[in-house]
Amino acid sequence: MISHRHVTILILFLSSLSVFAQVEGTLHYMNSLPQVVINNPAFVPSYKFSLGLPFSSLHQGYTNNGFSYNDLVTRKDGQVNADLSKWIKNLPDKTYIAPGVSIDFLRLGFRVNSKLYVTANVTGKEYGYFVLPKDLAAVFVEGNASYVNSTINISPLLEAISYVETAVGASYEVNKKLTVGGRVKLLHGIASITTQTSDISIAVDENYYLTASADLNVKSSGVNGITGSGYEVSEEWRNYLKNRGLAIDIGATYRLLDKLTLNASLTDIGSIGWNSDLYQYTLDKSKANYTFSGINLTDLVNGSANDYMDAQMDSLKNNFELQEGVTSSFRTALPGKMFLGGNFEVMRNFSFGTVFYAQRFQGKLSPGWTTSLNKNFGSAISTTLSYTMSSNSFNNLGAGLSFNLTPFQLYIVGDNLLRIPSSLIVHQNLNNYINTAQVMNVRLGLNFVFGRDKRDQGKIGKAKTVNSKNSKTRGKKAQQTHIKVRQSKR
Repeated sequence: MISHRHVTILILFLSSLSVFAQVEGTLHYMNSLPQVVINNPAFVPSYKFSLGLPFSSLHQGYTNNGFSYNDLVTRKDGQVNADLSKWIKNLPDKTYIAPGVSIDFLRLGFRVNSKLYVTANVTGKEYGYFVLPKDLAAVFVEGNASYVNSTINISPLLEAISYVETAVGASYEVNKKLTVGGRVKLLHGIASITTQTSDISIAVDENYYLTASADLNVKSSGVNGITGSGYEVSEEWRNYLKNRGLAIDIGATYRLLDKLTLNASLTDIGSIGWNSDLYQYTLDKSKANYTFSGINLTDLVNGSANDYMDAQMDSLKNNFELQEGVTSSFRTALPGKMFLGGNFEVMRNFSFGTVFYAQRFQGKLSPGWTTSLNKNFGSAISTTLSYTMSSNSFNNLGAGLSFNLTPFQLYIVGDNLLRIPSSLIVHQNLNNYINTAQVMNVRLGLNFVFGRDKRDQGKIGKAKTVNSKNSKTRGKKAQQTHIKVRQSKR
């Protein structure tokens, strides 16, 4: 039976889907921002000192590799109608819906010397994953006729966690070509719901008899207590300090050519151990199975079909009643990420960058690719235009804009962000954007920055300085030689 507690937990999970997040491709080369170190701890921002106070960085994003709103409807003669058959036809075998959010409570970065740059941050994070098998959607929309003499796997997966990350990192210039970086993250979990086991199937034989079976184990931490009476955050918050974890980021940049720099990184390699307010919901396959052979025609004629169906429903409820209770500690891995990229300096203050990335969740790699044009207008304005391919979505135009009005830095950057104003201009509304979006990321905020690093002015600028110094040196040496020659003649 589904109780009010189950409904509450479902609402808590679905509420995480209303706030979005995932990998940020457009942010990768916007090095005017202190937040650029998120993707690679070896990156060094443009400013010698930066400070982000609470809510200096708000990030939301959403990734869906299966469908957009337009895949759910058809339009004809000005009418919009639901078309679930169209939706099923275009679904991949597994649809991954991945939202999340992050908020910086504190972010600090400063250059110690010419080689060492140090960072620190305290960030609140939340993410969710929901995996929808195509067969699960299809059997409800189209029925079981196409599955005769086969078994349908309808095992959904879900995971939603929230935690606070406290991190310290540094980048170090080994030599003029190689810079390495690392970051250590202490994690404190707030709440978690995760599918430990999910094996739910329906077998359809040649007589259309249905046999359903389920083996399910969903564990939670910090959720069950919220649904109970008398819950007080002021009294319970200390329990969440028991949920601890550790993660690391590592990265490097390498100047392969005078104008070409390569970069690589691994981030969020770690996990959280959950130890407080532990609860689980299970179905045992030895009991959670049931065969439905249909309704006997004689019972239907005699009017006893209702009694038969009532008995069948009672058996179904009894066999598939969720068993719940306290459970043991468990651990969830963070969705680790990988980045491989390169940046080419076309001219001073103008570069072309590309990055391939992948995110791992329960053994599944979700890849993406972003390419961008990055332009600085002096030190006051930094801009980025990007294109992203991710999650079977190919219409993602991103942008970034930073006003560097020292000591204030106001910015916004995101994937699939540029299509918002284009939708407003072309269609005079946001419907076109909303109806086709499968990927969205946006980060915005206000940083305090000081001391723009002159070494960040571009390689061409450096070369000119060096050549100028060399020419002056050569001139002095030539003049000294000329004087010596004249003195010898005398």
